[in-house]
Order: sequence, then structure tokens, then C-alpha cells
Amino acid sequence: MTLWRLLDLEITYDAARNLAIDEAILQARIKRIAPPTLRFWRNKESVIIGRSQKVCAEINLEEVFKKKIQVIKRFSGGGAVYHDLGNLNYTIVLDEHDPLVKGLDITESYNVLCSGVIRGLEILGLSSINFVPPGNIFISQKKVSGSAQLRRKNVILHHGTLLINSDLDALRKVLTVYNEEMKKESTSKWSPVTNISDELKREISISEIKDALIQGFKETLHINLNPGNLTREEEEMASEIYHAKYQYLI
Repeated sequence: MTLWRLLDLEITYDAARNLAIDEAILQARIKRIAPPTLRFWRNKESVIIGRSQKVCAEINLEEVFKKKIQVIKRFSGGGAVYHDLGNLNYTIVLDEHDPLVKGLDITESYNVLCSGVIRGLEILGLSSINFVPPGNIFISQKKVSGSAQLRRKNVILHHGTLLINSDLDALRKVLTVYNEEMKKESTSKWSPVTNISDELKREISISEIKDALIQGFKETLHINLNPGNLTREEEEMASEIYHAKYQYLI
């Protein structure tokens, strides 16, 4: 089995800093100074839009200002997402020529890299789980996870989010795709959403979710995970990227 690094570190709940860390890990892998990595992270209340999206089309500005929610544009594509501490986010960084994804088209690579999440949900006892291309996971026809990818210099960064016990009322108020009067210009795709805790019909801790996902990724990707930390170089790159690039839009 291949040995990957596991970053289970809640260094910050700041969305901009977390995105900068993701990008630093990607750059470190490109420079061959970091191993393939699985990372878990969370953000406080924030909205993250895809790199090609427009703020005014995706976000209910009145709600964002009222709730003082951070808004930032990520470096990967995809639609707008709402984050809070009831979300768990994960990031996978690996080479395009890794045997797991070598020769696969983009949709196939999403399928492979999302398989660990699906297996993790099965370990928790959930059923009726479906992968919906390009990178979404549904339980009983309701979305619990979405993901996006960036490919740069033969390295893939795949990151996604899971709704654990998120504030779905806030999600629906903040994202225009859930507002009939405001969604006309949104490029995000509407889907019914649910929390994993609601589908389990019980409260579940973030640590329990992480444990299930770690086991799921081990089984489906045939990897071993070695708990680690960011390197000094990654920390320095993340700081530089944060200050140079990730300014809040609102």
C-alpha cells in the first residue's frame, strides 16, 4: 500500500487561510517536497464561490451583510457553497500519474476520489448513497457532499465538503440558487440538501465522521495514512499566498 500523509489539524477556521493552505500543499507536491496528502479542515460561517462565478449572482448580499458572513473566491471551479462548523471539508493532493487515477478522465477521477467518502458513509450505517457526476454525493436523493478539482503541473488537488449538522436554513437564505426570485443569474446547480446527522437520525461528532472517512479512504484507495504536520515550507507558502491572493470579497 502507498503511504500518504494525513493532516487532521484544525489550524484555523478562517476560509481564506484554509484555501491558502490547500494551495500551498498543492505547490509543495509540485515541487516534490510533500507527499500525497489527505487533509481535513473546517471553516466558520462563510461562502466560497467557484473561480468563474460572480458574487452578486451567487449570494444574497442582504443576508451576508446581516449575518456578517465571509465571502471568498476559491481557486477551483464548481458552484457556490456555504460553510460553517457543521461542515467537514477534505482535501486530497496526488499526482496525475498516480496509479489510482492514471489514464482516467476527469469524471472517472472524481468517482475514484469520492469513493472514500461513500465508503465512510456506509461504515456509519447509511444506505441509498449515490455518486452524481461530476463530484456530488447524494443520500436518498438529497445532496450531502460536493467536490471540485484543480490540476496544475501534473498534480491534482481534489477538495470537497460534507454536510454533517450544518445550518441548512442559513445555507438556503445565503445562496441565491435556493431563492426563486434571485436564482436567475446563478451558475450553481440547485439540489435538495440534507445533513448526515439527519439521515442517521442521531447526533454525530466530527471525530466520528473523520474516523469513518479515514477508514473509507484506506479501503477504497488502498493507502496507509501517516499523521503529520505542514512543513515549514508549506506554512511559509500558505502565509505568502494568503497575503498576496486571498482577500475577502465581502
